[in-house]
Amino acid sequence: MRYSLLGIDVDGTLLGPDHRVAPETGEAVRRARAAGLLVCLATGRSYIETIDVWRDLRLDGPFEPMVLIGGALVSEPDTGRTLYHKTMPPDLACEFADALCEAGYSAMAILDAWRHGLDYVLCQTGDLHAASRDWFSKMRVQVRRVRRLADAEGLPAPLRVSTVVDRGEAASLEAQMRRRFDGRLNVHAIFAPNYNVTIVEAFAVDAGKWNALKYVAQGYRVPPACIAAIGDDVNDLAMIRQAALGVAMPNACPGVRAAADAVAEGGLASFLDELVTGRFD
Repeated sequence: MRYSLLGIDVDGTLLGPDHRVAPETGEAVRRARAAGLLVCLATGRSYIETIDVWRDLRLDGPFEPMVLIGGALVSEPDTGRTLYHKTMPPDLACEFADALCEAGYSAMAILDAWRHGLDYVLCQTGDLHAASRDWFSKMRVQVRRVRRLADAEGLPAPLRVSTVVDRGEAASLEAQMRRRFDGRLNVHAIFAPNYNVTIVEAFAVDAGKWNALKYVAQGYRVPPACIAAIGDDVNDLAMIRQAALGVAMPNACPGVRAAADAVAEGGLASFLDELVTGRFD
């Protein structure tokens, strides 16, 4: 087997349409690890949103780190300890949050909760989407509410600033934010199938799944030539393009399919079995 580390996206890749890990997928992941493949979840989700997915895989230790928040964070799954993070410049984070609020949306900044004991800073200016209100009412997260992000005295540098919008509004807001922050922040819109909403979000320009996955690889002394990645959406694009083997799911967006070396037409479980038996070598 040529490839020794695989980055796996979660939503639309590891999870099925029911937002669960299918039994056959979990079995294939465990077979791949038993064959010597390092498996790293690489997701736009936060730790608290990902840990139950990781537990569903029922993996044996030692455990590979998880790439979280679109690559802005790498954490140990069993402890939550932060291993790596890429934060936004605080002044740019505040400017982006203000721009969202000026457009009529409520901005939320996610922090490194393991380091700071605080998950989110939520702006009270702008409209908070109903899906966000529901999410915050259910999740066990520590939230600080302020009028503007700049009002949060002593604010740690955020990992991401985002807002939740209906799908029909996402393209316009994304384009507006990209024009304003071009070259200063990494801005994109991504559909969150588990909540059926779109998130318009910004990161530091050098934050992304690929850079975080390379960090994980360095810890295992895995060279870039031995890294594979599979995903389906825009936040997987750099990872798919730059991995030695970049694979798109059948449901992947057109840009990801175009950038991929192969498409996992048989699904993730089938791809994993083919990878460890050397089909892609």
